[in-house]
Amino acid sequence: MLFGSIKRIMLDITVTIPYYNESKTILATLEMISAQEKMPAQVFLVNSSSTDKTSEIIDKWILENQSRYETRFSNLFEGTNNPASSKNVGIKNATTTWIAFMDCGLKFPSNWLKQQWDFVQSNALDVVSGVCLLKGVGIIDTAAVSQTYGFDRKRPCVPSTLVKRSVFEQTGLFLENRRAGYDYAWPLKLKEKGIERGINEGIVVRYNGVNFGSRISFLLKKSFVYSIPTVKMDHYYVPYYYLIILFLMIPIAIFLPSIFIYLFVFYLIFRGYIIPIYKSRSTKMISKYVSLIFWLPLIGIVLDVGRTLGIIVGFYRYHLKAHQ
Repeated sequence: MLFGSIKRIMLDITVTIPYYNESKTILATLEMISAQEKMPAQVFLVNSSSTDKTSEIIDKWILENQSRYETRFSNLFEGTNNPASSKNVGIKNATTTWIAFMDCGLKFPSNWLKQQWDFVQSNALDVVSGVCLLKGVGIIDTAAVSQTYGFDRKRPCVPSTLVKRSVFEQTGLFLENRRAGYDYAWPLKLKEKGIERGINEGIVVRYNGVNFGSRISFLLKKSFVYSIPTVKMDHYYVPYYYLIILFLMIPIAIFLPSIFIYLFVFYLIFRGYIIPIYKSRSTKMISKYVSLIFWLPLIGIVLDVGRTLGIIVGFYRYHLKAHQ
């Protein structure tokens, strides 16, 4: 670590980083932020009701390092307990014209802010996102990535995004109290308002370790928890397709078991191989792990079971309970 004051060209940007129990990764995140070629004016670390020592680690880092930077680092807590609401805290507290988003546990380059800044300026844009490259770590994680985002695919993501703060006056903030789905809903709002979202594929972020999950029990839980808030999102109908299929399959399984068997075999093939190959645009993951021939259908079932249960709970929460 260098000593003395570190002065770089500062951009009119507030970086917002929500965190929850990131004691193992938060220092790496702080080091990557503080090593940016062009620094932001502000960095907000927003506590999403973390229960470990992450907040203490951040406070100590700021105490020991703030004097070295013109950038103002702040550790904020306003009672939020999910990424969407915590990002909104950053938006509401920012005093800069631009806001950038990043997540803990991701690796991002030292030219992240500079490249995004240059991109919006040269293309006359108000929003630009980078891409996340997902590959997985180990067989289970690779299978989960293949089934969800696609193996070795670059996908636009909110972490890495630079956006003019005034855009949120048109789209509204991210969906409050949503652990997942807000990052799907917001681009739809941009499109609805006619706001172009640039994609800078030169900015690639990667997970610092496991991408999706390395244990079956964790995959089931994550799929369940993340599916609950996807219900009753504008222009997002996938949860209702799951419910329709479920209610169609139950009577078929009871009254037409032979047909149900054929349908289940088709499901295994479709879910186990066609979907991940389509999402990955290749079979490279099977070349990496031949045993994925077995794991892909199994992980697909686990994800669908968790998702279906989460959608049922979400339907009750956002449709039935809300009207009681």
